[in-house]
Amino acid sequence: MKLKDSRWPDVKGSRVVTITGSLEQHGPHLPLSTDTLIAEAVAEKVAVEVGAVLGPTIPVGVSPEHMSFPGTVSLKPDTFKSVVEEVVESLRRQGFAEIIIINGHGGNNKALEELNIDVKAVNLTSLLERYDHAGEVETSLMMHLHPELVKEDEIREHEFRWPGRGEWKDTKEFSESGVLGDPTRATSEKGSELFRQLAERALASM
Repeated sequence: MKLKDSRWPDVKGSRVVTITGSLEQHGPHLPLSTDTLIAEAVAEKVAVEVGAVLGPTIPVGVSPEHMSFPGTVSLKPDTFKSVVEEVVESLRRQGFAEIIIINGHGGNNKALEELNIDVKAVNLTSLLERYDHAGEVETSLMMHLHPELVKEDEIREHEFRWPGRGEWKDTKEFSESGVLGDPTRATSEKGSELFRQLAERALASM
């Protein structure tokens, strides 16, 4: 059951899976909603597997490092935490005892870890050995999940360097295009396998 498509008399259950993502640049070839779309797909798979309701998406996250690029929208960490906490409070008032958050944006991880509420947050960016930004991993996932949103004629190699710990303040210091990784290595087949791994590992971590 998807909460957004339901009528109120039909809403039943004690377990809900909700989603946090971002609205931020993902290079010239992927949409701003990439993190959110990947998290929604994993959340839908998880919800089916555990018999949960698929809850709401919070589509804007903590993304100050991408504000140099047009289209990026960011929340302050405290604002983001307040939004998540109020959404969770609403869900609890509706009778959902178990609340699972599938998070698709690494910039949200710290804020989710600091929540003062009883939820299970699964951070997708921590489930793979190397989770890039609009590189091979995210581009492959989007080729598999939403090929219509991938601008393939803009896929190319990019000059970049990985930020060090605590160094990532402005993405343009590390990549003029906003890409961290190599999207030319991406394929839909790789995306299918990466999605399988994310879904399985998300379920295993719950």
